Amino acid sequence: MLSANRKRNLTFRLIITFVAALALTLASIFFYIFVLNPDLILQRTLDKQIYYLAEEIIPDAEGRPASKAYDDEYDWVYKVLSSELQYQITDSKGLAILQSTPDAGQLLNQVNQQFSTEKRLFQVSYQGLLYYVNSAPLPNYPGYYVQVVASDRLMSIFQLTNLKPLSVVAVLVSLLCLLLISLVVWLTIGYMLRPLKNASATAAQIEPHSLTQRLATHKLPQEVLPLINAFNQTLDRLEKGFKVQQELLATTAHELKTPLALLRGEIEMAEHFPKREVLLKDIDQMARLIHQLLHWAEARESQNYQYQPLYLTDVAEEVALYLNRLAVIFQVQIAVVEKSQAPLLHADRSTCFVLLKNLLENAIHHAPPHSVIELTITDSGISVRDYGPGISPEHLPWLFTRFWRGPHRRHQGAGLGLAICYEIATTHGWQLKASNSSPGACFSLQTSP
Repeated sequence: MLSANRKRNLTFRLIITFVAALALTLASIFFYIFVLNPDLILQRTLDKQIYYLAEEIIPDAEGRPASKAYDDEYDWVYKVLSSELQYQITDSKGLAILQSTPDAGQLLNQVNQQFSTEKRLFQVSYQGLLYYVNSAPLPNYPGYYVQVVASDRLMSIFQLTNLKPLSVVAVLVSLLCLLLISLVVWLTIGYMLRPLKNASATAAQIEPHSLTQRLATHKLPQEVLPLINAFNQTLDRLEKGFKVQQELLATTAHELKTPLALLRGEIEMAEHFPKREVLLKDIDQMARLIHQLLHWAEARESQNYQYQPLYLTDVAEEVALYLNRLAVIFQVQIAVVEKSQAPLLHADRSTCFVLLKNLLENAIHHAPPHSVIELTITDSGISVRDYGPGISPEHLPWLFTRFWRGPHRRHQGAGLGLAICYEIATTHGWQLKASNSSPGACFSLQTSP
């Protein structure tokens, strides 16, 4: 029983439809020839006899059919099978001019009794036997007719010895042609649908950060072009809506920075302001969230990336220097370890800086005092490891989820830092993974396969 997927396969449907149509056509041809018109083959056989006879007729001085060539190689057939196969040439009134054998008069006379210029193929009975008569105008002799008379048993023998084997051969040849044509159709359909498969592969790779991609319409079948064009138009609308959303997020975050800065200044300048420290802490938390939202909006827009050749070693040293003051506050050290020569990458420097900064800042907040945080650079990427308590196994799947924060966090974060790192890595085509190193946690950025 065919599977549901096979039934929905376009190539399979087209091949089955073609095979069924071709098989029905061949069956119709055989049915028409052997069932509806069995006399068609009989007439064709007798027509050949008329053709051979007409080629051997010799005219007289006045241009009338007079006699048959003496050296006709088929003349012996009519003599040996005189009771089964005969011929004669008559005028338009049915008067015999030339006959195959002199003693064939009784049968041919009975044929002449039914002679008519309108008859093409008819039957006569003679001495209890059935005979087929094929009558046709004699070529090149206007007003004269040639008739071939063959017995039913002779024609039956001919069909038994020729037509049945011929039918078997015809069936085998038809089946072979059916297989060959089906193969050609299958290859042709596969070639025609290859652009559609390529378009499907391209569509499967489109993600929110790659909405600028469009499906190619080159060499696609005309029937599927409206679908592909509609899909591309849908992508246009999605890209436009996504840009509006990102622009709104970035604009809102940017506009909130100024009032927060003014609010912080007012609180700091006030001499007697209740709960000053609590409010300042809340404002700093809001400012951090807004800053991360800006980074998130920038990381989601692939057109914001300016790719250039760079080494991760340079970015890692820059990030370590930038966060050195924070490391001093938390009493930890940052060590950049280059185990092998870092490969030259084609990447956006600013987003790479944000990625490593967030990973290193996260490690600083989780590392125990007087410990070392290692930024290890290899030929396949970079890793950031701390020697803290590590990550609970049940929390590993949630680390890169937006706004998710662990229950035992040591700092007030918005839950966007690691999500931004993951988004930047994905946009570059890299892989970012988290694991436990016993002790501590390790975040590995793999930049090469």
